[in-house]
Amino acid sequence: PIEIPAQEMYGEQFDIPAPDELIFISSFTGGEVFRSGCTFRRGNGKIFYFSPGDQDYPVYHHPDVLHVIANGAEWAAADPSRRELPALLRSEAGDLDTGRGHRGATHDKEGAE
Repeated sequence: PIEIPAQEMYGEQFDIPAPDELIFISSFTGGEVFRSGCTFRRGNGKIFYFSPGDQDYPVYHHPDVLHVIANGAEWAAADPSRRELPALLRSEAGDLDTGRGHRGATHDKEGAE
């Protein structure tokens, strides 16, 4: 556990989606708890949410907090996506209004008249 002597209290209900992994739960002297460390994967990205406290207290200088932030950044940057860059499709002159093989809003233009 990480013990931080003084910080602002945060408590549930914390309206976020269910995390993929719950890393930290903060507990406070009044019995309150807060999901203060969570991971999420969205598409090709990774999100590490961490809330160690508030700017009014020097928690961001705490060595354990700095270690967690460094680990979270390293985790989020690891395994870069193997996603390929999208192909750039070019249109020939005169194809800009319909596009090559376009089937969309202008597809039934002739049939609608």
